[in-house]
Amino acid sequence: MKLLQLKLKEFLTTLYQRALGSVIVMEWTRVQKSMFVLALMIGLSFFFLFYIAIVFLDQEWRPYINEPMFRILGLQIVATIALSSFLMWCCFIWRNSLFANQYMPFIVNALYAVAMCANGYMLGAMSPATGIFLIGTPIIGLALFPRIIVMPLTILAMLIMMILAYAGTVGWIPYAPAFNSVERTDLQQSSIFYFYTQLYFMLPPSLIIMVLSDVIFKQWHERGREVTLLSQLDSLTNLYNRRTVNEHLERLLKMSTEADRISILLLDLDFFKQVNDTHGHMAGDDVLREVGHLLQSTMRKNDLAGRFGGEEFIVVLYRSAHEIGMSVAERIRARIAEIRVTSPAGKVVHVTASVGVSTFSPFGMTGIDQILSQADQALYTAKDAGRNQVVHYDQLSVLNPVLADHSPNFSLDHADHEHQAPNLARP
Repeated sequence: MKLLQLKLKEFLTTLYQRALGSVIVMEWTRVQKSMFVLALMIGLSFFFLFYIAIVFLDQEWRPYINEPMFRILGLQIVATIALSSFLMWCCFIWRNSLFANQYMPFIVNALYAVAMCANGYMLGAMSPATGIFLIGTPIIGLALFPRIIVMPLTILAMLIMMILAYAGTVGWIPYAPAFNSVERTDLQQSSIFYFYTQLYFMLPPSLIIMVLSDVIFKQWHERGREVTLLSQLDSLTNLYNRRTVNEHLERLLKMSTEADRISILLLDLDFFKQVNDTHGHMAGDDVLREVGHLLQSTMRKNDLAGRFGGEEFIVVLYRSAHEIGMSVAERIRARIAEIRVTSPAGKVVHVTASVGVSTFSPFGMTGIDQILSQADQALYTAKDAGRNQVVHYDQLSVLNPVLADHSPNFSLDHADHEHQAPNLARP
């Protein structure tokens, strides 16, 4: 029995995700959204017509309705179906029209508000079914359309229903004119009939509103996450941008323990300006993209790779000691040297990279400037020593004692270094 329940739950979940979860409602045009609202109105109207037919045919329930007003209610619903179908046809014909995308949402939402007020008055302005429509549907409307379309109509509809409710309670107009008054029928049977009527009119809209709210707001949150993610990424390489990397480092400073070790790798592509000048910026962009893919494929789950701008990249290796940092840096350097890109002119382009590594314990540190400065100094030394190599900050006292004693200001700008040595002899 439990296995059957699990399979049924899995089936319903899959069906729900395929039928509704895959429909990207938020990306529809306004005309498409208007057609969606019209389709819902037509479906609900047929559902209400079915109720009217059942009550007319049932001799037990028929005494509790005001037949002339019930007929008017039926005509209202038929008119709603006809007008909604006509508007759907117009939306389909002019689905690519700028005019239709601009004004059709106003017409559709106005029709919905009028139909809601008319049917709500017939069923009772203060009835639960009317309340569901007044509260639930504006939420869907605000998710689909701009506020300038939905809010004025919602406020107007609420004011009209409040006026109708007050007028009905003080006796100026009949309240819920589709039904006979209690005095003319049995109170208990009339209450049962009215209860089932309200339940019938409440359940379908409630179910539709819940399902649509789940789909639309889930997609809304997904879009929000996508926007947040895009703001963190470099558009060319799909790596994290400099701001995101800095924020990540700041978080590591706060969450790391005294035993943790973090290695920072700063990479700079050697003589990259010559690639752009010789083969064009399109070839240069292709090289940067390839480096981005390489770095992404190298990262572990808790590592992070980013582009600091231009041809400069950074890799943050969490819980990685000196040896791991150097090993990963050497592997990245070797794989970059293997990258081959074909330029628009058909020539093969390849580059090398210099890498500076710094390993530290973030416990107790107050900022990331010192961390990045150490890796930058190691990168400066790697370039000064001939490029296409890896240098760790701990090696500076041996390789460049003057530089170790006099740290330059951290800028990650190595354009001046590119002119201090001749071009590398590439294989």
